[in-house]
Amino acid sequence: VLPPKKPLDIMVIMMTGRNFIDMTRLAVLSIAKSWSALPKLIINTDGSMQANEVKKQLSFWPGEIVVEDWQNTIAYHQQKNRPALIKYGNAHPFGKKLALILRYAEQAPVIWLDSDVLFFNDFIPYLPKPTAAFACGGAEDFTPAYHEAVIKYTGNNLYDLYKFNAGLLYVSGRDIYETFNLEKLIDAIHPDYDFCTEQTIFAHLASKSLGIIWSKDIVKTFSADSQEIKAMPLKNVVARHYTSNVRHLFWRDAFFNL
Repeated sequence: VLPPKKPLDIMVIMMTGRNFIDMTRLAVLSIAKSWSALPKLIINTDGSMQANEVKKQLSFWPGEIVVEDWQNTIAYHQQKNRPALIKYGNAHPFGKKLALILRYAEQAPVIWLDSDVLFFNDFIPYLPKPTAAFACGGAEDFTPAYHEAVIKYTGNNLYDLYKFNAGLLYVSGRDIYETFNLEKLIDAIHPDYDFCTEQTIFAHLASKSLGIIWSKDIVKTFSADSQEIKAMPLKNVVARHYTSNVRHLFWRDAFFNL
């Protein structure tokens, strides 16, 4: 049984489904064990599991939790008249991610977390101060990865700015979608979404705001120990993002270090 902790006045948003619920459980466990206070946890399903199934899988979480079906996010954006975003969300998992983050960021500042991130020390000192105004920032990657169609449409050559990763994001702002005319951007690239479309959109938004909040010194994104059997040493490690090239190490480090 995990001990109770004081609540943290910020929301952590995640998405899960049948194919990666086990990773989500471990990512959530790492927050519960390492953060000194507990955020409100909001989980959306990707449609492959029912909300009550997901909530049962995360019943160990000692703080406030809300689990909702993807259809609720569709309904929210339908009311906002955002058909391009809905089409993107129905076609691609990262479209769901974009829609989910924008939904909740319009209500309050949110931290988005991919399920392949583990925390090993307290992350709260590294959180930006909440603001009701527009704010967007993310983590540093080891290599730039962007969707050329988004770069061409925006005219923002992100390769010249930074190596941006959207696995961990801070987003806030009521009118982000309309201010940046994302409906036209998403509609312009439909249906040719790729693995980096959503990341490139957030990198573009962040370039007008906070940019990279968490360097690789804080959120490790690297492949230096990709063949090591022993666990990653935790000295000076706050968190690690286990991108696809080192996904297998997620299980190793969770087993040894959580």
